[in-house]
Amino acid sequence: MITVSVSLSPEGVIGKLMAEGHAGFALKGKDIVCSAFTVLLRTFARTVEASPEVVWTVTEDAPGRFQMAVSSVSFEMTEQYRGWCEFLLRGLEDLKGDEPLRVRIKYGNYSGRLFHGS
Repeated sequence: MITVSVSLSPEGVIGKLMAEGHAGFALKGKDIVCSAFTVLLRTFARTVEASPEVVWTVTEDAPGRFQMAVSSVSFEMTEQYRGWCEFLLRGLEDLKGDEPLRVRIKYGNYSGRLFHGS
């Protein structure tokens, strides 16, 4: 099972995200559920990475495990980052809806405020 733990900031966006596991739909390398999950997560991470206005760190990136934390988002990027988060979370929720025995999402709170500047 793929387990995703998402910590949302007071602004309702991703502050921390941790994913681990394997869907078990098929063998590694042939699993369409894992592939769909990977595309969603990788696109989100690459989009965040391309934005210098989002300060983030990847604390783990290994086969079957990924962990990241966002420490700040410039005020100018507020709505754009919110949209990226909504896109990722909608995709993950839809994947979980299609494959509830293979994807689990846990939500928690992130104590820091992410949006800074004016």
